[in-house]
Amino acid sequence: MAENMDVGMKCIKYLLLCITAIFVLSSALIISVGTTIYAIYHDISFFLDSQFFSPAVFIIVIGVIMLFVSLFGCIGALKESTCLVNIFAVILSVVLALELSAAIAAYSQRTQVAAMLDDRLRDTMPYYYENNEIQDAFDFIQERMNCCGVDSYMDWEAVPPPAGVISEIVVGNMTVPVSCCAASNHEEDIEECTKLYANGCLPRVFYLIYQSAGLLGAGAMTIAFIQTIGIVFSFSLARSIRRAKSERERRRWEIQERVINAYTSLNPDQEKVAPIVYVPFHGQTKA
Repeated sequence: MAENMDVGMKCIKYLLLCITAIFVLSSALIISVGTTIYAIYHDISFFLDSQFFSPAVFIIVIGVIMLFVSLFGCIGALKESTCLVNIFAVILSVVLALELSAAIAAYSQRTQVAAMLDDRLRDTMPYYYENNEIQDAFDFIQERMNCCGVDSYMDWEAVPPPAGVISEIVVGNMTVPVSCCAASNHEEDIEECTKLYANGCLPRVFYLIYQSAGLLGAGAMTIAFIQTIGIVFSFSLARSIRRAKSERERRRWEIQERVINAYTSLNPDQEKVAPIVYVPFHGQTKA
């Protein structure tokens, strides 16, 4: 029975080491995902509320914590330390709760992003020529996402440029920013736009944020699944270590008892009893 317990404990130990190694790789992966999503959000931060950055930052912090927590699992499994393995399991449980909250927050934001983006784009668009920050933000998304306006380039008809602006594109009776140009023709040092982006920016920005939030949630749930397995193996290993140590102590105690009782009879009922000698007492003798 003791040999089977030792074999089972070794299997759990090596499985825990493998899961800990997976934690290290998963932590690096989730940190890279979090930083990538944060960079995407930062590029279009002008159109986003600050709350949209929380899940990405949360995921990065969780990844860093998991890297350090993995040390407890490795050291505890190698040294067969019940304390370290239990600490590893408890911290994993806390991080698991944090990851689930981050995943829920990321998925809940997907339902809020459509209305928020629609309001933000339409409210800031009329100030394109008045505010440099708004101008840079619109130019960035129109150039990078190959779009123009909110729903289409026709939205710029309601945003007339101030007098003296000659660097924009004139289409009929409206003026469109240069960032809406999809193709141009160079003739005699004159660049003429021949094609505009037909799609609006709202669907593309919404899709980008929607997919990013979904990626954050999926990454958090994947790591949470691996962590659940790690928690189960950690508590199993801690219980196996306690049983193994108790079994070793019991065997050590049995060996000590055998050594102590090596020269004594194991069948005291059959042991010969020494005769008792009675000495008669005749009183005190006189000198």
